Amino acid sequence: MAVVSVKVPKWVKEKMNAYGEAVEWPEEIRRLIITKIEELERIRAVEKAIKILEQIPPTPKGTAKDLVREDRDRH
Repeated sequence: MAVVSVKVPKWVKEKMNAYGEAVEWPEEIRRLIITKIEELERIRAVEKAIKILEQIPPTPKGTAKDLVREDRDRH
């Protein structure tokens, strides 16, 4: 694993020390960072999908109805 250092205000460090036995801070911070990265990756994927969809021309009105009718007629 790589090491990442974070500076926090003194009062935060004091609170972290006070709750140190109840919280495994490195694991909490790791989980928070990973969760944030996953959230940002989902946002980026949606933005990319939207850009791709915006490039697709709209289908003519009635296309869905015609395709459903065609599929039903085949069965």
